[in-house]
Amino acid sequence: MILGSKILIADISQTVRVALVNLKEFTAQSGLLSVVRLRAWKLALAGPSVYWYFPIFYALLTGHPRVSPVGLVALLAVLMVSASWGFLLNDLFDREADSKSGRADVIHGHTLKKSTMQLLIISTAIISWIVVFLIGGGYIFKIILAIDYLIATLYSLPPIKLKIRRFWGFLANSLMERPLPILVFLSYMDYYNVYTLLLPILMELSWSVFKHQTADVRQDINAGVTTFAAYLGEVLSNKIVNLFLNPLSVISLLFLTFLGILNIPELRPLLEISFAVTLVGVLLSFFAERKGVMTTYITPTDPPYIMFLNLSYKFMLVPIMAYGVMTLTPTYYLIIVFLLGTLSYHAYAYFKFAKKMLR
Repeated sequence: MILGSKILIADISQTVRVALVNLKEFTAQSGLLSVVRLRAWKLALAGPSVYWYFPIFYALLTGHPRVSPVGLVALLAVLMVSASWGFLLNDLFDREADSKSGRADVIHGHTLKKSTMQLLIISTAIISWIVVFLIGGGYIFKIILAIDYLIATLYSLPPIKLKIRRFWGFLANSLMERPLPILVFLSYMDYYNVYTLLLPILMELSWSVFKHQTADVRQDINAGVTTFAAYLGEVLSNKIVNLFLNPLSVISLLFLTFLGILNIPELRPLLEISFAVTLVGVLLSFFAERKGVMTTYITPTDPPYIMFLNLSYKFMLVPIMAYGVMTLTPTYYLIIVFLLGTLSYHAYAYFKFAKKMLR
């Protein structure tokens, strides 16, 4: 009987190995693996979306939400898929520039046929808009979402291609990644007051897309892509980031935290702690860098104090707001599932970076 069990186990193991080999061959031949590895999916989960959560939670905790919890979660999924759509569109029309700058790789879709990329772009747009018309919520948020799609199209699509139109490309990118999606959420939630405009502005000022352009300025110049940062030049762009945008990021995030302290009394003690820890941590990191104690940069535009600011937002401020949603408006708990996925990815990315630095 023991011999028979061993033979059975060996047969099962062999069957599993054969199945895995066949699956690997199928995914390689079909291009499925290349589709899965596209950066568009990763960026949708962990890119701009991480900066949508604070405004959503703030509106839930300071307003009187009557929006469907399922509808809100569905809209979050839609905005993530829409973000993927924008990245796919950009990568499709940036193939030539990516080849010149050394980014002709799997994650940018260069192992896929153009027709496959086009199919992905069309299918993600169709899926998104089907869901949009199923979740209700009136027409205002649909108009804002349509404007977001239009700007994303003009940003990437020749001959207009705002991406290479210097200031206009910067403005378009600034609007479509954070302010417009945040406005989509707030209008869907019927959240209209002074914070409806203030929250999108502050979130963009906290992490301006110009910093991303500046981090990529050398690659863009080599590829002949005239972003606003490339037009201004590497030296001037870095001065704008270091002397203006990075300090402004600190002020904006602290002000957002202050708004929470002011308007969410149930979370006031926790938010006060967050405010103090962020302020002290940023100051210590700043002076430690000045003295040469801390010199690690994740990107060329993120000095240690900005790294601390990012960590503070993602792993202290947002979790505090999420705790408030779970305790004060528990019917919206499903949105926390998406947040856990986003923060898990960021935690893994920071872990890999730390592991690399310790080698």
